[in-house]
Amino acid sequence: MKRRTLAAATAALLMTSALGMSACSSELVAQSGSSSAQSAANLDHERISSVLETVGGVMATADASLNAADLGDQVTKGALEMRTAQYALVNANGQALPPLDFEPTSLAITNSDSWPRAIFNISSTSSTTLPVLEVYVQDSARSDYKLTNYARLLGGTQLTLPSVGTGSAYVTGDSQGFTVTPDTALAQYITMLNSGTQDTTQFVADDFTKQTLQQVSDLNSSVSSAGSVTMAASATSYPVSGLVLQDGSALVAANVKYTLTYQRTVAGSTMNLAGNTAALSPSGTKVEGTATADCIATIIMRIPSQKAGGNVQIVGGERAITKVALDPSNSPG
Repeated sequence: MKRRTLAAATAALLMTSALGMSACSSELVAQSGSSSAQSAANLDHERISSVLETVGGVMATADASLNAADLGDQVTKGALEMRTAQYALVNANGQALPPLDFEPTSLAITNSDSWPRAIFNISSTSSTTLPVLEVYVQDSARSDYKLTNYARLLGGTQLTLPSVGTGSAYVTGDSQGFTVTPDTALAQYITMLNSGTQDTTQFVADDFTKQTLQQVSDLNSSVSSAGSVTMAASATSYPVSGLVLQDGSALVAANVKYTLTYQRTVAGSTMNLAGNTAALSPSGTKVEGTATADCIATIIMRIPSQKAGGNVQIVGGERAITKVALDPSNSPG
């Protein structure tokens, strides 16, 4: 089995989020092994490269203009919502746009006889960024492959990708053969977020979830003299997309939406938004009654096969604020 190193031994994770930025150092390795798949891959390497080149060209134009309208219909669903939010933040505070690389580096492709079909591309890395997993989905025979999700992989992630020559099965939300279906794993993850505590009985502990929960806790502590900050997470309308890895586990991209609610409850107190939330607020930063920050997150889940067993692992994540609103109507005075 040939082993391909995708990240330097030390790499800082640059993950733009609704709550801030984090950094970690680790190594990410992807392995490409022989496959026992029974049917041919849906696309060969040349056609996969063409898909990535087309989407990359569109993305380059939109990244230059910081205008999501320039993405056309080549970027959709979670990827469109995420990039739109990232453009808004750059326009608001000049923060650097999280980079995406459309070179076909480490590839996986489905071998489905029907649709949807998918391409997974793990980009190369540098000394300051970890690889990005890009997910392209073709919904029907007459539609193009479109970028539906992307997220930065967490340090230390190791994935055994199926051979591009043979491909592997497409994974939907209700696909069987794993410890849980992807839809069930997503529902459990949302429940965990709403509980405010990492659930290690169902998930392997990971830095992305830890950071999300810790930052909500920190925000709540920082405003405790004036009120509170709470988080409510839920599913989006976007379907999960995945494929089967060489070891029989599922690699799945899914989306979560959540709202951070700042509630001022102490009369005469002062509460102000800060950071990216403040930059995206259209009507100031002072919270008279409530403020809400709507967010989108993409998570990459590795779900073990039923045969192997084990907990679901979050191996990648991306998040951004999509909307900030202030409501002074319920001010405590």
